[in-house]
Amino acid sequence: MTHEELASGVQRVCDVVSTALGPFGANKLLIQADGTVTATASSTELLDRLDVTDPAVTLLETAASGFGERYGDGTGTVVTLAGALLREADRLAEEGLHPTAVERGYREGLDVALDAVERDARPLSAFGSAAVARTALTGTRTPQTRRTVADLIAEAVEDAGSEASQAVRVVSKTGGATAETDLVRGTVLERGPVLDAMPRSADGGVAVLSSTVDVPHVGSQTGRVTRRVVLDADSFEDREAVAEYESDAFGERLQAVLDAGCSAVITERAINERVQAELAARGILGVQRVDADELAGIARATGATVVPTLEQVTEDALGTGTVSVQRKAGSDVTVVKSDAGEPTYTVFCRAPDPRSATAFENSVDAAVAATAAAVGDGRVVPGGGAVEATAARAVDEAARSIGGRHQLATEGFGRAMTAVPRALAATAGLDAGRAVIRLRVARSEGRDAVGIDALAGEATDVLGADPIVEPLSLKREVFSAATDLAVQLIRIDERLDATDLGDEEPDPPDDVPIREGEL
Repeated sequence: MTHEELASGVQRVCDVVSTALGPFGANKLLIQADGTVTATASSTELLDRLDVTDPAVTLLETAASGFGERYGDGTGTVVTLAGALLREADRLAEEGLHPTAVERGYREGLDVALDAVERDARPLSAFGSAAVARTALTGTRTPQTRRTVADLIAEAVEDAGSEASQAVRVVSKTGGATAETDLVRGTVLERGPVLDAMPRSADGGVAVLSSTVDVPHVGSQTGRVTRRVVLDADSFEDREAVAEYESDAFGERLQAVLDAGCSAVITERAINERVQAELAARGILGVQRVDADELAGIARATGATVVPTLEQVTEDALGTGTVSVQRKAGSDVTVVKSDAGEPTYTVFCRAPDPRSATAFENSVDAAVAATAAAVGDGRVVPGGGAVEATAARAVDEAARSIGGRHQLATEGFGRAMTAVPRALAATAGLDAGRAVIRLRVARSEGRDAVGIDALAGEATDVLGADPIVEPLSLKREVFSAATDLAVQLIRIDERLDATDLGDEEPDPPDDVPIREGEL
């Protein structure tokens, strides 16, 4: 099996992903084995939903998804660049270049490209973090909505600082328009109180639990178990006495929690039906089945300590904040706000239908990640494929001074860099070839900020009135990850099935004599 046959599936996936880049990325209809049809223009969702058995494609999907999980943005660019590098590698292989020479040339090209990115960097302060958010926010093409949502993201990320990736959550709800997206200082839980009779708001102590809230059973022990108690209650009177004892014990425990200042109980597990009415009667707001990540966020925001059960709730373990039940998009949500702990924000997205809601949420997630990366490093580069065009020119010039056949690979690396502006131009309805030529001419004239403004539909200075900028740190990671992925695939020369070859020893050759005693 040739390398071209091994990589054909990977190349098809890369080509599909490249047509989804930018704000005008084409939608894809994914038809899964169970008949489910999903329309998406998100590179991350597209890769996640691929149902493939080809090991090379699986390798691509795993690497790209891992990049997305770590950095939150840039998955589509990684795959697009990797695909372009593979295409160049196939052409170089036809010219007789060995994979080792290709890898060497690509590595030298990467070093030059990374140096070019560093030289092309600008301070974030010259444009503002909202510009980064607008660039990554490809889920809407409405200018006013992009500005409004980008400003909200910038506000949250700047306040959260280095912990923005954990402190800023994105929640989407079907119903309404994207322009109704709101920023909430606090954590938004997509569920209301466990019982309608509970209060709709609570101000004060917040208990954060990791297990079920239930009436303690006779003989149960929350600490270290030193003995086993078996209760044998056969008669009705005995069972009634046990139930009364359990209820009284729970009442005492609950009163101790109230005395400590608790006004709301939020738990990862369930609140048993036997205690829901009791909590409501005592004026405690209870919320159950909260995700572990959300629970951790509430603990950070309120300053609470996550404890297993009510038995461990003390004044020191309680957090401080306001818990309120609000009606959003036709259903109850619970909002937890606090100034006691770390800054916590929720971007509450709206969209008219489920597909739009998912796409917009993914876009906002990417914008949060990109903005956090830019704020963390403090530097940005021109977007719209401009920095890739600058890197391509730098690599092409450097390749002229390289000796040996791997010079061809370095030149191929430079050509592959133009895949990003080419894809952005194509999805914006421009002549991709003409657009790339315009970018090359601009570099020869010293104008390194010329890129593809997809929303304007032209190749222009992307650092103008509405700047298109991307975080420097993320762009460096994208270049490195795409190169590593391409090299890993280029060096595959054969596919082997990892099957058991058996334990039998091979028969000896005919010309080897059999010694006495071996029969």
